[in-house]
Amino acid sequence: MLIPKPLLPGDTVALVGVSGCIHEENIDEMVQRAVARLEGLGFKVKLDPTCSKRYGYLAGTDEERAAALMNAFADDEVDGVWCIKGGYGCIRMLDMIDWEMIRQHPKAFIGFSDITTLHTVLHERCGLCTFHGPMPKSGPMEPGATTDSLMHALAGKPDREIKNLNGTPLTTIHGGVAEGQLVGGNLTLVTAGTGTAYDLDVKGKLLFLEDVGERTYVIDRYLHQLYHAGKLTECAGIILGGFTDCVVEDPNCGLTLEEVLRDVFSKVKVPVLAGLQAGHMREMVTLPLGRTYRMDADKGSITLVD
Repeated sequence: MLIPKPLLPGDTVALVGVSGCIHEENIDEMVQRAVARLEGLGFKVKLDPTCSKRYGYLAGTDEERAAALMNAFADDEVDGVWCIKGGYGCIRMLDMIDWEMIRQHPKAFIGFSDITTLHTVLHERCGLCTFHGPMPKSGPMEPGATTDSLMHALAGKPDREIKNLNGTPLTTIHGGVAEGQLVGGNLTLVTAGTGTAYDLDVKGKLLFLEDVGERTYVIDRYLHQLYHAGKLTECAGIILGGFTDCVVEDPNCGLTLEEVLRDVFSKVKVPVLAGLQAGHMREMVTLPLGRTYRMDADKGSITLVD
């Protein structure tokens, strides 16, 4: 895996819309706030027009969004590529992107949620380490633990141990020790790519999963799909992040998230840790995807190896 050069204050980042559009009516104001958040971190911002575009629920047509991504990587003035927001849409444009060109122009790439699709293909097709981290449309980008984690990672000096920012320990679901590249992201998107030409290879790797706003039976279905596809048994270990607002549809005849996780992961033999503060939450750890980590599920630790 290729680790991009450090992204430091003073460098230029391209802010791109590659997924869903901004739904608020004051779209220009929202875009400028996003720009200001990145400038507040010390970066110069090159704003792509897709950030303000709307094509239905998308930030422009598939062609426009694919071009935005490729232009950002090809631009020698740009040091990093930052997605303004997630939503939905990355999967629509995968066959329009010149992945070989991107492979020849590696640079830092930041985002999460729907951006999981691009993280996966950048790993599989380009061998590029990327950053599962906050996006400036929603923030936060003010001083604090979230920003510290982000800036350390972008500078090429990620924390040696991935810990929750609020100090809470990780929960052991299945004990054991494993080592491998950290991959994954949003559960919905990892599941959507399974069986396609853009499938995530998890063999011998640490699989990170998180999600938001799904009923627990949907989480149950996605996890069992990954289980039957071999994803939860071929990986070296599993790390579960936030499952924000993933609640029971009917409390009288439903399973809680904890019950779903218990049922699914009782079937696997690999180490499983839960409760990582990463995903759809205000305070989140930035994860350098593609880097090699060692997880000790008995001790509840995740430590950088390479």
